[in-house]
Amino acid sequence: MDALALYEKARAHEGSLAGFYHHNVRVDTDAGPVLVRTPGPGAEPMDLTLWAETAVLEAIRPYVSSAPRLLHAHADPPFQIHEFVEGRLVDDLAPGIGTRVPAAVVGAVERLFGEMLSVPDTALPAVPSHWPANGDTAAFALRLLDGVREIRGRADAALEGLYQELGVPADPCRQLAERAAELSARPFRLLHADIHRKNMILTEAAEVVFLDWELALWGDPVYDLADHLHKTAYSMADRDRVLAGWQRVAPQDCRVGWWEGVEYYSAYERMKSAVVDTVRWGRRIARASTGTERTRLADELRDKLLRGAPHWGGGAPPAVEEIERAAVRWLGSEG
Repeated sequence: MDALALYEKARAHEGSLAGFYHHNVRVDTDAGPVLVRTPGPGAEPMDLTLWAETAVLEAIRPYVSSAPRLLHAHADPPFQIHEFVEGRLVDDLAPGIGTRVPAAVVGAVERLFGEMLSVPDTALPAVPSHWPANGDTAAFALRLLDGVREIRGRADAALEGLYQELGVPADPCRQLAERAAELSARPFRLLHADIHRKNMILTEAAEVVFLDWELALWGDPVYDLADHLHKTAYSMADRDRVLAGWQRVAPQDCRVGWWEGVEYYSAYERMKSAVVDTVRWGRRIARASTGTERTRLADELRDKLLRGAPHWGGGAPPAVEEIERAAVRWLGSEG
């Protein structure tokens, strides 16, 4: 395999599957298709990262059966080559909040959680010295909150104006920080930290492959469950099945105070979404080509603010038309 030649083919390809941090391009070879994965240009970090994705994929290969296989990693230029997984994204098969997912998905999620909970810490890359100590769930929660504070704190003048107009305070984390000490101690485990419908491929064999391990963390396993529930937005029936499956595979010491943990991290996710998506949705609103698109995006952002504001002590966000005007006024000059 000529990795650099495949990289050049991917660069010349106009169509790619773009996430927030990477572009993914299918490239055909004599041995079959592969996926070339390159960093997105100028991607603004909105999530905590702990390890290189390549190091995670290499470490979990003996333990996690549903992760894509890493074929090659290149440092300069930076890119990865993964096996190409034939299938369809679960988000294409079951888009939208509350939509029932294909029958195979819930069982695959249970297996994934079970396998991740079984990965020994000795198999994983080293954890930086500044990271919370194993089992210190309060410190882990505070580290998550510090990540949101970093996002909120780096706002330039335009974003600061938008944040203020939409009611996002300078420290949206204060209330949740005060509650972090109430979390039960649980041993840390490998976390995917980004399991959602767009990161799951259902193959023709009804198997599910879980993509995008770039945000993997070492931390409270209940956070991974709550993050998954928030981002996947299951129907109530599927949500109940996922909760039951997680309880089946999670060891007893990981289940201590777990429901209170789910509620806490769910509040965190709603708060974080409001902070992050004020930036992402605000820019999308400002760039929208039609009034209809602007209104739809502003309505979505208002819903995010409505869900997040109670966790920083805020009230109702501005009306949809006010959000539209604010985004265009503050961010329209970004182009």
